[in-house]
Amino acid sequence: LPFVPVPLNTLTKKEKAEGWKLLFDGKSATGWNSWRTKKPLGLGKWIVEDGVLSLTKGGGDIYTKEAFENYELVLEWKTSGNSGILIRVDPQAGGAIYSVAPEMQVDRRMGKSKTATAALYDIYPVEGKQQIHSDGWNTVRIRIVNGEGTHWFNGHKVYSYKIGSDDWNQRIAKSKWRNKKGFGETTKGHIGLQDHGAKVSFRNMKIRVLDLVGPKNSADR
Repeated sequence: LPFVPVPLNTLTKKEKAEGWKLLFDGKSATGWNSWRTKKPLGLGKWIVEDGVLSLTKGGGDIYTKEAFENYELVLEWKTSGNSGILIRVDPQAGGAIYSVAPEMQVDRRMGKSKTATAALYDIYPVEGKQQIHSDGWNTVRIRIVNGEGTHWFNGHKVYSYKIGSDDWNQRIAKSKWRNKKGFGETTKGHIGLQDHGAKVSFRNMKIRVLDLVGPKNSADR
């Protein structure tokens, strides 16, 4: 059979049945707020073009209007430099968007350091197989359940953690977050995208809230 590409920023019937919803409709910034203003994001320095949400210079950090607690998130990114995907963002925390929010690093270079691409910034380095498309699209999957996180990058599991565990606390004590009160402790937080001065693009951003009372979720297939 001929290959039929899947349209960008759409959900299959199966995904809809599993509870997935789009965080980006491919046409607008609906559902996203500016960190600077704490108001709905207006397009300008963040632009939407050909089904892609891209940052040009000086657009500022953004975050989802909705907050999430237990969920699975997937998205694709492409960048010319540095950015980040933040979890447990708290707009009431003040300061920078990352002040209490862990960040999965977006960059063009893989490595074993705690600040390399796909690392949980300054906390967990990437483990196992590493693969990056420096000039193309890269896929992220993040699963958070009761503070237990597992991250995948381009189809490979890169680390797991438990917020508040002994291992977590020991790593935080050795990181730049050691004096950040409340870091990672926002149980129900927003998803954030960072402006770090480089052009970065996102697409196929989707999320599903995990029903922990219902039948076993299929996320670990």
